[in-house]
Amino acid sequence: MSKLPGKRKKIKKRFIFLQLVTLIMVWFFVWYIDVAGDRYDLHTAMFFSEESPADMEGFTFTCEPEGIVEAGKPYLSEEREVIVPLASQKTGEAHVTIKMSVNGFDEPITREVDITVSNMGTIIEHNLYYTNFNGYQLVNILFWGWIGLTLVVMLYSFYECVKKSDYSYRMIAYGGISLFLAVQLVIIMYKILNNVVNSFSALVALVMQTGEWFVMLLFVPMLVMAVALSVSNIRLLRREGFRPANALGIGLSVVWLAGLLFTLGNNLFGGGFGEESELMSVLRFLMTFIVTYFECMLISTAVCAFLATRYTLPYDRDYIIILGCAIRRDGSLTPLLKGRADAALAFEKRQYEKTGKHACFVPSGGQGADEVISESEAMERYLLSQGVEPEYIKREDKSVNTFENMKLSKKVIEENTDDISAEKIAFSTTNYHVFRGYILAAKNGFEAKGISAKTKWYFFPNAFIREFIGLLVDQLWRHLSFIGAMILLLIAIAWIM
Repeated sequence: MSKLPGKRKKIKKRFIFLQLVTLIMVWFFVWYIDVAGDRYDLHTAMFFSEESPADMEGFTFTCEPEGIVEAGKPYLSEEREVIVPLASQKTGEAHVTIKMSVNGFDEPITREVDITVSNMGTIIEHNLYYTNFNGYQLVNILFWGWIGLTLVVMLYSFYECVKKSDYSYRMIAYGGISLFLAVQLVIIMYKILNNVVNSFSALVALVMQTGEWFVMLLFVPMLVMAVALSVSNIRLLRREGFRPANALGIGLSVVWLAGLLFTLGNNLFGGGFGEESELMSVLRFLMTFIVTYFECMLISTAVCAFLATRYTLPYDRDYIIILGCAIRRDGSLTPLLKGRADAALAFEKRQYEKTGKHACFVPSGGQGADEVISESEAMERYLLSQGVEPEYIKREDKSVNTFENMKLSKKVIEENTDDISAEKIAFSTTNYHVFRGYILAAKNGFEAKGISAKTKWYFFPNAFIREFIGLLVDQLWRHLSFIGAMILLLIAIAWIM
């Protein structure tokens, strides 16, 4: 028997390669800073022409307190700027003063700068415009090379899912991370081309600001989505009654608005919230980062759910599971359930016309407390009324939810075949429910392709939210690991700096 989709898959080689590259880069990053960072070429911003040369003999260097860094002999760069080579002596902070005599000037030119020697012995220069250490250019290149490599791996993995119609939470994660990294990369490349990223601190600041820009860029689309979610939920609550699941969109809209006010409050209201503390600034940045990440996941969820409804099945199905839902008091089908049955009938009819092959229907659904018959029996009656032969109907009448629909329908099919992995299975459900059907079929250990039935528009937004929440729960540790890794990276940078 071939391996079933529901079983745990091996980690693909590309992800193992990416993990190895990440570990090597982190090790190289730390090693390089440790080796190269204890030396630093201090640019003094003192430029001298040949007509007014600097007097290197009149150079003085003062470090307070003493012994933090030691200065070597200054020299002129190709641009004729005075460069002072520094070497770290011990961990600490110091204020450095450089004085240089210049022909034609009565007083020496003075340059003052704050220097920190980190726990690793790295010399870090702080001034009004940037923070830097030796070799930051290579670190920047490696960092964005890693971002680019990760983006390529995630995009290819997303493309592979689309190509194989593997509509899963993995697909959402690949799409969301791809969008997140692509936004980072595009903004950074734009800034690099405009010569904005000219120091390590500029790179770090830009990474922090990217999340803020992304949230602001998506402010209008996300606001429209929040309003649409709330309106659709209000309509759903009025038509279907109150249930927590029917208010997911309203809940998410409130959470998103609260996160937006926390992350962008001062920008949106022109600093009206007052000057924030350093701790609040860090918390705001982290929240912006998290909001950006999950906005990307939400967009990816919507895209994947839409793609799942647009997939065209091959006409080679052996079984078509019809996922049940509530029936009327008299035992007839509701419009929602009739739509699912009609979509299955239409597909089977086209398949027979094109290939001469009939598919067996598996109407799936038990009997609720307020239902006169089971949902599967109601569907069976409807299928018979539409001319389906009894031998092409295999009823499943015990399930009480979609997960059990898939689980018990699988057992029905297994009772009628020697090897379920050799059978071509489809499931018919409402368009907003198709993506979830793929997920639950895989969780029950078999592969099935979705047939999409149309329904009212206001069901769609809430369905996207359900899949989004399902993604968070199903892949919780992966999301926390990704976010945690980025936060730890920032903490490591702060510790090194």
